[in-house]
Amino acid sequence: MKIKSPRLSLALKFALSFGSIFIITTFAFEGFVSETSEHFMEREIDNRLQTKVRDLSDAYELGGITLIQDLIERRIHQENPETEIYLLTDASYNKLSGNILTWPEDVPKIPSWAEVEDEHDNPVEYRFLSVGLGDQYHLLLGLDTFKEEELEDQLFLIFLAALLVSLTGGAIVGFILHKSLKERLELINDTCSEIMLGRFSKRIPVSKTSDEIDTLAHTLNGMLDRIETLMDGIRHVTDNIAHDLRTPLTRLHGRLERLVPLTENEDNRKLVESAITEVDQLLVTFAALLSITRLETGELETNFNPISLSTLIEDAIDIYEPIAEDKGQKIVLEDNLKVHSSLGTILGDRDLITQCFSNVIDNALKYGPADSTITIRLFPSDKGAKVVIHDQGSGIPKDEQSKVLERFYRVESSRNLPGNGLGLSLAAAVIRIHNGQLKLENHNGFQVELTLAMQ
Repeated sequence: MKIKSPRLSLALKFALSFGSIFIITTFAFEGFVSETSEHFMEREIDNRLQTKVRDLSDAYELGGITLIQDLIERRIHQENPETEIYLLTDASYNKLSGNILTWPEDVPKIPSWAEVEDEHDNPVEYRFLSVGLGDQYHLLLGLDTFKEEELEDQLFLIFLAALLVSLTGGAIVGFILHKSLKERLELINDTCSEIMLGRFSKRIPVSKTSDEIDTLAHTLNGMLDRIETLMDGIRHVTDNIAHDLRTPLTRLHGRLERLVPLTENEDNRKLVESAITEVDQLLVTFAALLSITRLETGELETNFNPISLSTLIEDAIDIYEPIAEDKGQKIVLEDNLKVHSSLGTILGDRDLITQCFSNVIDNALKYGPADSTITIRLFPSDKGAKVVIHDQGSGIPKDEQSKVLERFYRVESSRNLPGNGLGLSLAAAVIRIHNGQLKLENHNGFQVELTLAMQ
């Protein structure tokens, strides 16, 4: 079974999370710096305005209105009228001197600070300071805030460029991190998938970085070493028990067969034949149990080759048709794979697949009623080739369907029938090592659905 990868990898989630935090932090820092620089520039402009107002106020105190008018006129001619504004008015706000005609409408006619925007085609914001000179005159000075706005624009462009560079670098680093972490995690997933198929000798590769993933790999490899040791111990015990018991059972089977012709009493002969049947069943049980153990532990050698499912099923039907006829049953094959000859070939072990199908067909014949039909359907699907074996029996309760795949488990209603409860367990083990799927379902009887990946 292949472990399904998540839609968003852990590395990608980290990259997106850190990227989002970085972007939010960058914008917050840009806002803070912008506000700080704006406040600093305003203070600079205010200090310049206060200095100019103080100079003109001192001139008024020294030489009266004539001196301050001459001073304003000189400054108007010396300085750029588009960056500095001067206006001296009388008590009625009539112009006496300056480089603008009237008092701006947006500037309060009281001593205060104000900030307004010029109404030309290229609007410029001005910072104004108005004061009174005694009770007879009013003085208004203004400075443009172009440099402040220019600084804000430059800061924004700098932060935007830094953000783009950081995002590009972060995307590259994130991609590299995502690819590296994904490759290393996929190695762990692939190794775990191999182990789930019974290949306990597989180990997780360890890199030379000695990071947390390598520590995890060392820990998992140590655990796998311990599991393999335990599985080897269980396998050896199972093999020893099976071999130790199979030998005397085989010997007992031979002695009982020699005893049959020597037994003259009919009742005694039936007892001996019954004992032979029981010994045969024990031998079959031990053989099935050993096969399941070796399949699950990966000890059983497999020979994977291209196999035609249609041919394999037809061969199995030929074997079981005489048994079905004895019970009045009929086996019907619906093969939709022959129409698509390229879709009916799988890669697998012929002997194991044959044994798997034989067990399922044998169960269908055993638990299907007399004079019933066993239907076998073959057809392609998205996940591979499907084989559905359907009988008209009473089926298996839904809450017990997963349990019948366990060793020796038998449904209560079938305990009086011959069997050892290993047929479906062996079929499930075979399908598992072929990366297939086995599904049980009650559907107008009972059906076993087997899915095998096509070549």
